[in-house]
Parts: sequence; structure tokens; C-alpha cells
Amino acid sequence: MNVLEENLAEYKTDFPKSWSFLWSPEEAEKISEEHKDQIHFLNKKGTEIVKEYLNSSKMLAYSTGTDWSPFTKGYFKTEKKFQITMDCDSEIKKWLYNLGIPFEKYVFVESDNSGQAIMLTWKMVIKYWEGMFWDTDLTIFDGSLNWALFYYHESQLFFGKNNVFDREAEFEKNLEQNKLLNEIKNRLK
Repeated sequence: MNVLEENLAEYKTDFPKSWSFLWSPEEAEKISEEHKDQIHFLNKKGTEIVKEYLNSSKMLAYSTGTDWSPFTKGYFKTEKKFQITMDCDSEIKKWLYNLGIPFEKYVFVESDNSGQAIMLTWKMVIKYWEGMFWDTDLTIFDGSLNWALFYYHESQLFFGKNNVFDREAEFEKNLEQNKLLNEIKNRLK
């Protein structure tokens, strides 16, 4: 685990008593212990930290036009799209797998239908994609901010990777992120 993951582990909470990407609370309770060990809903404070961390990256900038992307123009060197259709289970799982993110890598879901941020393994993203990608926009990323997966509510996935280095923007981003990480450390004392 990296510093962000270790610090956010302090904000784990029980599975929500409301609908989430795992569907109803009763259905969520029935998933295997192996999967429960890889899925961590975060409390209100943890959710705020995830949102602050993502916002400080300046990665998202909703634009308009025919070549719409949720990512700030020029933030990533590479962007890919996937259109979710009926009965695309094997295609989407293959697409997600081919993004090259290790199964055991912990990632963050910025918001879920439950209103909580989630820290989970990439393997669980692939396993439970249907619950994540169906209703509201959400962003999945890791602590490096070198890649992100954005679900747009019109059944589109956008994947960006390999940040474009801009010295001034990188300095500002690192300044904000270091400030946020220091705040997290101070809260835990």
C-alpha cells in the first residue's frame, strides 16, 4: 500500500445500509468473504479526502464538443473509450483487463450510489463492473494519479493514462497533494 492507501485505511466503515455498486444491502452481505476483504467503503471523512485528492489533481475538466472527454485537455498522453452495450460482459471484462492494471492494485472510486468513496482492488472493479457502470458518473483512479477510468452516465467509459508533465502544473499539483497528505497525517495523530 502507498501512503494514501495506508492513511485512508483508517477511514474504513461497514458496508452501507443503502444501495451501492453491490446492489441492495442484503445482496452485498451475501458476497464472499474473500471479496469483502478487498472492498472498503470509506466514511464521510475518508470520502471527503478522496474527493479533495482527486480535485487537487486537476485531472477532470468537463468539456463540450464532438470529441468530448472528461479529462483536462492534455492531461494524459493516451485516452481510450469503450461503449457499454447490452450483453457486453465478456467484452468489457476483457477491455478492463487489457488496461494493464494489476488485479491486486488498490484503487479508489470517487463516488458510488451510496454516496461513499470506496477503496478496492482492481479485480473487484472487473468483477462488479455492472453495479458501478450503470447510473451516475464516477471516477476510478489510484494514488499515483497516472491513470483514471471515468464512467459517463450515457454508458461510456473513458480511460486516460500517462500524465503529460508540465513543470508549473506539476509543482502546483504536488504542493496541494502534499498539503492534503500532511493534513491526513495530522488528523491521525
